[in-house]
Amino acid sequence: MAAGTVRKKTTSTRRRNRPSPRQRLLDSATNLFTTEGIRVIGIDRILREADVAKASLYSLFGSKDALVIAYLENLDEEYRARWAGYTKEMTDAEDKILAFFDLSIADEPDKEFRGSHFQNASNEYPRPETESEHGIVAACREHRTWMHQTMTDLLTAKNGYPSATQANQLLIFLDGGLAGARFVRDVSPLRTARDLARQMLSAPPADYSI
Repeated sequence: MAAGTVRKKTTSTRRRNRPSPRQRLLDSATNLFTTEGIRVIGIDRILREADVAKASLYSLFGSKDALVIAYLENLDEEYRARWAGYTKEMTDAEDKILAFFDLSIADEPDKEFRGSHFQNASNEYPRPETESEHGIVAACREHRTWMHQTMTDLLTAKNGYPSATQANQLLIFLDGGLAGARFVRDVSPLRTARDLARQMLSAPPADYSI
């Protein structure tokens, strides 16, 4: 077989095996947004990394803001699936709640201590003006709402009374642990946050039932 034919077949195979343009755009956006931020990244940078034409981006997503929303929704979906997989063999509510801390402890070194991608994204839009910017903030809050509701449901079943307040306090522990880990570039604040959460779960104050 001629060398030219081999090269053509190899190129054709690579093209068939490439992710779709939509997936390449999401992968590029995820890499750039999580490592460098959202507002600082322009459309052209995303297109170059994804090797996708601008027309494809607009036909698939409509705008950069819509791509940001898709990026956040994809992160949320992946996180929920990971938490579900991590806790699927667990039967104790306390263990399932502490899993949120365990995942952060495991993830932060690999993320170079960037903290929550959802909080980071929301912080870039402190005063959303357009409908799409409100959509970005809403996507961030949807992840937070799911975490809070998951903790609340687990705590309510464990305690026997509505436990949204306790879930709020546990999330504050997690927020503080993430912020501290980012500042000192070490997981020790997250471990402290986990210890505080475990202590609270072991002996919830009696006035939570009020």
